Amino acid sequence: MGLFLGLIGLIFVVEGVLMILAPKKIVKMVSDLLLRKNARAFGCAPLAVGILLLFSASSSALGWLVVFLGLAGIVKAIYTFLTPIQRVRSHWWFSLSDNGHRGLGILILILGVIVFISRV
Repeated sequence: MGLFLGLIGLIFVVEGVLMILAPKKIVKMVSDLLLRKNARAFGCAPLAVGILLLFSASSSALGWLVVFLGLAGIVKAIYTFLTPIQRVRSHWWFSLSDNGHRGLGILILILGVIVFISRV
């Protein structure tokens, strides 16, 4: 499970860097995906990642953070499954300014580095 934590950490780092460097492109890409695909299908990935994060919490020096991220992923999946698609498409994240997206990118980058280096 340490390998999974390393992979998730790297994905978070890449996602954070992309959010910092090209926030408009990322928002447009996610918006286009939601328009073309069923928004509820996007709930499957956070659910799977959340469950795997809960199982891999024992492989981390910061198990509480990994458990928190896993629970957040599960809550995100439940929100995506239960919320009407139009409300998901009008989420506050899509109307955030570029600096707001960059701030979230910095937060995601920091979390990714912490998860990556906390592997035991």
